[in-house]
Amino acid sequence: MKRISTFVIFVCALLMFAAPTFGQGDTEVIEPKDPDMMDPAAHISFPPPVYVVRGSVDIRGTVILDIMRNFYIEFRPLDLDMMGDAAAQDQWFPATLPRIEAVADDILGSWNTMTLDDGLYELRLTVNIGGDAPLYYRVSPIRVENRPMVAAAEEQAIAMDEPEMPSVAEPAPEADGEPGVDPMTDPSPRVIATVNSNVRAGDSTQYGVIGHLLEGQSAPIRGISSFATRWWYIELANGRRGFIFPGIVRAEGDLSNLPRINPPPLPPTPVPIPTAMPAPQQPQPQQPTTGPDLYIEQPTFIDPHPVSCGQTYKITVTVRNGGSAASTSGGLIEVRDSGNAGSAAAETTRIAFGALAPGQAQTVFGALSPTVHVETLHHINMFLDVHNQVAETNENNNLRAERPYILGRGSC
Repeated sequence: MKRISTFVIFVCALLMFAAPTFGQGDTEVIEPKDPDMMDPAAHISFPPPVYVVRGSVDIRGTVILDIMRNFYIEFRPLDLDMMGDAAAQDQWFPATLPRIEAVADDILGSWNTMTLDDGLYELRLTVNIGGDAPLYYRVSPIRVENRPMVAAAEEQAIAMDEPEMPSVAEPAPEADGEPGVDPMTDPSPRVIATVNSNVRAGDSTQYGVIGHLLEGQSAPIRGISSFATRWWYIELANGRRGFIFPGIVRAEGDLSNLPRINPPPLPPTPVPIPTAMPAPQQPQPQQPTTGPDLYIEQPTFIDPHPVSCGQTYKITVTVRNGGSAASTSGGLIEVRDSGNAGSAAAETTRIAFGALAPGQAQTVFGALSPTVHVETLHHINMFLDVHNQVAETNENNNLRAERPYILGRGSC
């Protein structure tokens, strides 16, 4: 009850500052989605309900459903005057383009709010799963505030026109976490956070968060990832050490001869929790229990990994038939190398494999030379039997994601 009361107070406070279209006579309340109802396999983790955003917002979350065809994010304004209008409530606007890659605790897409009116909005994650009805996850309310209130602007102007001058000279501020350090003369390597940042156990967003570095805070650099992802290995004020993404911090000091740190093994891929489905009213055809079942056997090999722009890496993949019958034909493995956090068009190659008897494995090879989205994060995804040429007993194990990397400048 205490948590519900707190949410209602926040929502009421937001509604008091909403646009003029929200009349004082309205009695309906927009309740934020209960975070305890979050589906671990398909949800938005940021921004949370009752949150203020502005500019271009990176929407984070997870979509790891094996039966997914694609997903995208939509938005709509929350206007209490239109709460009873069914047509208005069904009108959603696209916030991101559709994506087909699975995403685990990473950026689902970017929402540009600069052209929107300030006010309350609702976000909706839509996951298409073939012939069945789409799955939805909604976050509400979200406040867009690109134009600060006049009172705040006037207060800021007064502070700029009439600064408070100290009567005596004040000592220079000390670097956060390192008392007495003068950044102009201290050569020790360190990072300064340009935004509120997560510190992770390894050099990828697939690792868990072990701490935080708030905007303006600094931390000493103890090394750099040995996997050429350029993530810094830092030490927090509490003594814990972890990796931080180089694009959200500013590095200073002597960065030469830093030790190379091997990140720990990647955590296991989250397994989607099955959702209870209502019993069908009509008899449904049963999935065959005998037949081929193709999957990509671990480990696969990407060599070299990572690569620089224009450099070719070799792909070695072993396909195994774990089913009880032979496959009637071979098929294709499509390898997609997606840059710019997976939101841009992927560079692809296809690798052919032949028919397989029960229990038989076949090792095939391919190559790919990425040439776009230099110095950004790249994801490598493999789609087995991409044209569905083989009728299998299990189609849910045909996707494999490789370790992400940052594409070097190279010759591009």
